[in-house]
Amino acid sequence: MRVGKVWDSEFPWDVRVEKVCGALRGAGHEVHLVCRNRHGEPLEEEWNGVHLHRMPVWRSWPAAVDRASSFPAFVNPRWLGLVEGVFRRQSVDLVLCRDLPLAPLAVAVAKRLRRPIVVDIAEHYAGLLRDLYNAHDFKIRNVLLRNPYLALLVERLTLPRTDGVLVVVEEMRERLVRLGVPAARITVVSNTPTRDRVAVIGRIARSEGAPGGRLRLVYLGNVERSRGLEVVIEALGRPSTSGQRCTLDVFGDGSSLELHRAEVSRRGLTGRVVFHGRLPYDEVLRRLGDFDVGVIPHFATDHWNYTVQNKLFDYMAAGLAVLVSSMPPAARIVTEVGAGRVFADRDPESVLRELAVLADAAVRRSMGDRGRRAVVQRYNWDQDGARLVAALEGLVSAGSRRASPVAAGGRE
Repeated sequence: MRVGKVWDSEFPWDVRVEKVCGALRGAGHEVHLVCRNRHGEPLEEEWNGVHLHRMPVWRSWPAAVDRASSFPAFVNPRWLGLVEGVFRRQSVDLVLCRDLPLAPLAVAVAKRLRRPIVVDIAEHYAGLLRDLYNAHDFKIRNVLLRNPYLALLVERLTLPRTDGVLVVVEEMRERLVRLGVPAARITVVSNTPTRDRVAVIGRIARSEGAPGGRLRLVYLGNVERSRGLEVVIEALGRPSTSGQRCTLDVFGDGSSLELHRAEVSRRGLTGRVVFHGRLPYDEVLRRLGDFDVGVIPHFATDHWNYTVQNKLFDYMAAGLAVLVSSMPPAARIVTEVGAGRVFADRDPESVLRELAVLADAAVRRSMGDRGRRAVVQRYNWDQDGARLVAALEGLVSAGSRRASPVAAGGRE
């Protein structure tokens, strides 16, 4: 099977794109990945067995013009020509598009080529855009380029026309069924870690706890306003025994980093809340053993209510107890597994109540053991990758049967 995959940014690197391509390659399939190229990388390249096809650079034009004209919009003729041209030349058997911005274009190309089309919805794109609107100053260009209402319209018009949709959580599956996508076309392929990553995390040496009974919290990821770190910082700054006994280490950066630094200073938490900046992810994973609780305090918005974070499974694989806000997917998984505690969205007092429970080392150890066991047995890419491959193979096989004159009652 030859899979033509559409990715709206540069590659490498994206963890989900890498895992999807790796699963297909591991099953013996050929993958042709079409991607953006703002940095002038080679137009054709092989990466870990994946054939990369990058957008040509307009070198005779100013770099700003080239970047703007390569913006991943489904009405962009540069993307249409690139995607259709590559997939025709490579005679792909199936088109797989990551996320919504280029989904209508991918659907149109697949229909012209008479190939099955699958869209991988890794997150609620309109919810993401709404969070960006709320977190940043208004820009007039975003009325067209980053409009959450337009994204909802594109979603409603496009996804029911696909042959398959991949989602990362059951909550998104149920939402798309309500939008009119047939349930039989939707496959849950979650953001779980690969076996190699689970093995690396599993070898982390766990420390015996901080001096003085301190509870060491850790946060991995972007530092943006919708990710709720300010709620945890406020909780730690309140005159509460459970809050006073905690430290927080943040690995990542983003547009809200300096705002959070200022808030930490204002609340007198310097030294107890430490911002390490963005480090290589493998290095950060190796340091997880220094901590007691992995924190995911994201606001319960449409963006986070229909996806699940990679770091949830990284925390669980490392044997950390997990503290999450009441986003339905993460809260459901943590509660079902018994891997941690859930606090009420945006409520510092609820954070403090849950930290009081997590102060018990025996409780944390039990939660960590259950979380690690759940990743090894259930929440891992071996299972999600196998579901992905089976879904795509089934579509190609069904398409071949429909195209066969024998299957249609004719003669060979």
